[in-house]
Amino acid sequence: MRPRTWQMSFIDLLTILLTFFILLASMSNINMDRIREASLAAVEAFGTKKTDDQQVELLQSINAVGGIKAQASGKNIYVVLPDSLLYGSGSADIIHKDALKTLGDKLKATGGTIKVEGHTDNVPIARGPFSSNWELSTQRAVNVVKFLADECGIDPAKLSAAGYADSRSIASNDTSEGRALNRRVNIIISLQ
Repeated sequence: MRPRTWQMSFIDLLTILLTFFILLASMSNINMDRIREASLAAVEAFGTKKTDDQQVELLQSINAVGGIKAQASGKNIYVVLPDSLLYGSGSADIIHKDALKTLGDKLKATGGTIKVEGHTDNVPIARGPFSSNWELSTQRAVNVVKFLADECGIDPAKLSAAGYADSRSIASNDTSEGRALNRRVNIIISLQ
């Protein structure tokens, strides 16, 4: 069966158009950096409001938990857990699990990452299983991370732990009130 004359002309036209678009594409200069910048600008423009709303909502729900203070700084939320809320003196065993469980349940649905930091005062450890405040602060942070993963069901890939001993004091260690403020666990939630 022989093609009709109009079909031959149509096939020739399609061939010419295809050749034209191939040449046009090969001669164009695609700037991938500009495409990435435009893409990031669109994500930032449309995603910021949702993150801000999520941050305000999470702050309100965390501050409703007794004994826990939370505040926003940029895109992060900082939660301060005093050691008296979680631990006995010189111990890394969590004793008040109910407040931490309530907090963990609120954090479970959040996106982003959660960093847990252990802090101590500058009084050296006299007895117990820890030879220094570094080990105590690190074990306290690790125990909170384990609790959040095991008891609250938070994805372990989102969690990290660090111990800082008395290197990041927020108050003077010269008074018992200041030392009490320095003995804490910080949880830093990054919603990005």
